[in-house]
Amino acid sequence: MDKTTKRDLAIILGAILLAVASLSLMGRLHIDSSTDVFIPKKEQVVAINDKIEEEFGSIDAMMVGVSNPNGTILTKDNLAILTNLSDQFSKIDGVKSVVSITNTDHMQPCSDGFEAIPLYDKDEEGAIECLSKRLDDWSEVYEGSLISKDRTMVAFIIHPQTGLGQDGQDAILNSLKSVVDLSPHDSLEFSYVGLPVVKKQINESLMSDMAILAPIVGLLIILVLLFSFRRLAGVVLPIIGLAISASVTLGIMALFKITFTMATMLVPVLLLIVGSAYVIHVMSHFYGEVALANRALSRDETRIVIHAVIKRNRMPIVMAGATTAAGFIAQFTSPLGPFRTFGLLSAIGVVLSQLSSLYLLPALLRVTYRHGINPDRFKYSKKGTKESKSNIFFKAFSRIALKGKWPLIIVSVVLLVLTVALLPNIKVGTNMLDFFTPKSTMVQDTNHFNDKLSGSGILTVMIEADERGAVLSPTFLTTIEQFSTEFEAMDGVGKVQTITPYVKRMNYIMNHENEPYKQAVQDDISFDFFGDSFGFDDSFGFEEEVVEETLTATWDPNTYKEIPTDPAKYGFETEEELQNMISQYLILFSGNLDNFINDALEPDATLLTIQLKKSNTQLLRQVTAKINSYWGENIPSGWTYSVGGGEAIALTLSDLVTKSQIYSLVGALLIVWLLVSLIFRSPMAGLLGTIPVFFALMGIFIFMSVLQINLDIITSLLAALAIGIGVDYAIHFMAALQRHNNLDKIEESLEQVMNTTGKAIVINAVSVIVGFAGLIFSRFMPIRQMGILFCVSMLFAGISSLTVLPMATTILKPKFIYGIKKKENTRKNNLNHKRRIAP
Repeated sequence: MDKTTKRDLAIILGAILLAVASLSLMGRLHIDSSTDVFIPKKEQVVAINDKIEEEFGSIDAMMVGVSNPNGTILTKDNLAILTNLSDQFSKIDGVKSVVSITNTDHMQPCSDGFEAIPLYDKDEEGAIECLSKRLDDWSEVYEGSLISKDRTMVAFIIHPQTGLGQDGQDAILNSLKSVVDLSPHDSLEFSYVGLPVVKKQINESLMSDMAILAPIVGLLIILVLLFSFRRLAGVVLPIIGLAISASVTLGIMALFKITFTMATMLVPVLLLIVGSAYVIHVMSHFYGEVALANRALSRDETRIVIHAVIKRNRMPIVMAGATTAAGFIAQFTSPLGPFRTFGLLSAIGVVLSQLSSLYLLPALLRVTYRHGINPDRFKYSKKGTKESKSNIFFKAFSRIALKGKWPLIIVSVVLLVLTVALLPNIKVGTNMLDFFTPKSTMVQDTNHFNDKLSGSGILTVMIEADERGAVLSPTFLTTIEQFSTEFEAMDGVGKVQTITPYVKRMNYIMNHENEPYKQAVQDDISFDFFGDSFGFDDSFGFEEEVVEETLTATWDPNTYKEIPTDPAKYGFETEEELQNMISQYLILFSGNLDNFINDALEPDATLLTIQLKKSNTQLLRQVTAKINSYWGENIPSGWTYSVGGGEAIALTLSDLVTKSQIYSLVGALLIVWLLVSLIFRSPMAGLLGTIPVFFALMGIFIFMSVLQINLDIITSLLAALAIGIGVDYAIHFMAALQRHNNLDKIEESLEQVMNTTGKAIVINAVSVIVGFAGLIFSRFMPIRQMGILFCVSMLFAGISSLTVLPMATTILKPKFIYGIKKKENTRKNNLNHKRRIAP
């Protein structure tokens, strides 16, 4: 065994061991699928949510919907099941509270004023009838929150303890499902909804999705390689290198405890696709060079060919890899941490793929063909045969570039105008429920829950006063009630939960037997011993009786179902006295109002919870804008308000995604232009290199608008990725033109480039397109959409690099390509003494 073979085996064995060691670390990967991990800690919404949780408890409520498809759920057997579930749910570790119709309190009159009694008491006579009556009696609180209007569905609202994290919440959800599974529930149907439920489902699907996608993408790339090279070695050798590169990247993630997010999960799959470009160029040139030989090549001659191919392709691969990595590195400008991590890991993966194609692949080729190679086995490309169909195909590209100047210019302008016109139609937003298909159980359960009840989307408004007890001011409580009325009238808003229904209920119970303004009327009676009519005012007597009869006749007890704002109506003189009366109500009330006020006696903060039936970005913006407008005008001086909740995180993320897209797009374009300019030592080269890039971007934005695909945390990665990969085609093409820079024979030079590098570009583009097409098998809609868009972008980039780019170089004749005219005789003489290598 010679020294070269020993070195090759050492490289191969080392790479395999490194891959195995990396895969052994997979168990250390930490997964976090939530959108929270994307939000920078410095964002205001993070501090707001932390403060809301500190004052009012967890904002990530889990909801379990229980419905009876056969009719009312208010039957003895069903209520027994619900009671048992409520008790079992409350015992789960990490659960702070459970609210349902079987364990919540109902407010009713008593000898001391009012009291909190169970809404449902199975032991009282006529329990179901009493429950129905109480539900009707206070429907504004119960309907939509705990029970549907048609009485066929109820909800359990489970509040976890604060600070549990994703793992703690997942454990609670697992326990909830276990309790339901172990409990007899006849024909009842259960649905689990809420942001923690969606996060858990994504977490569970994340690794399995990658485990499915990686083999599918690998299989598709194998098919492309098999079709392109028609040899087992042409398939196996590139795949070994790609798999090792992806494995080592995963090992780096595990070793440095990098969180596996919705963004970083794409890295291994992308490396299989992106890395295929480098091995395809090496393999294509290798087999093309071997096919030029007239006889079988010995081991040493084969090694010479491999060395020459690697030497010729080293710079183009390094240059292409550098620009691809630059596209990824542009993510460093993103305000989103997972995007920056994605960029870093992808850039590292690209470097590993380059090293694999320049060192591991040649070693594999030398070991595989250690006994030499016979070119007769490459019949499809053997020299001297009749002009193949593929050569005719690539010759057509060169003719289009040379003679189709105006059609190409017109098509380019039309695409540009179309892009500019459609760009404003692209919607921005990350709704985690939209990650799943409309037919998925998760989406159907959530839609059913939202149709029956008030909605699972949550926005919260925390209002803080400048002094204790001030939030109980009648004027302010009236402002809250008006807020609720206006927002509940909005399409997409289900309900607004506030303290005001409780205050109104307390006020009614305490005053419904008292005549309004009675004390005020008595105080107005005049009593004068020295006047006429034996000292009584003339109005006393008959007219006084008329006043009392009038009040009695017009008095309706329901007049007290209000926020008390008129002091005279309650026998007071000032609003401060009314506020004190409301404070007394809270002292008498024994129920729990922690979800609405931060102190049972003198609260200085209150929470308004807006339930949303829809969670799209457009509605969130409308609701948030209305919140800001309303409280900007109506909040008392010196008070503050803050908007939080899970949907506030989603809205903030949408804004950050837009900002990230702009930063990374501009950053990638500038970095790529600078690198290409430095590589070819010409600013003009940098501009020409962006031609396929701009066509790729136009394809992305046009199809995003036409297919109504949102710009979200997944699809926003596309632009910089397309820039990095799209420019590869330009670099390979311009580098090939430099090798054939014959101004006297431009058409011949172009045909030579088309038949070699052009073919490699087509195979590469097809490989990338087919690889990204594998993403349509993902469980997540944004990843499917990303696959479709990337296929489109690579199609646009590949075609433009073989048509528009050569057209531009032919017209402009840039010096960095045609500046030095090669001497044909010298080239011919050199070819007589050197082994011919495909250009």
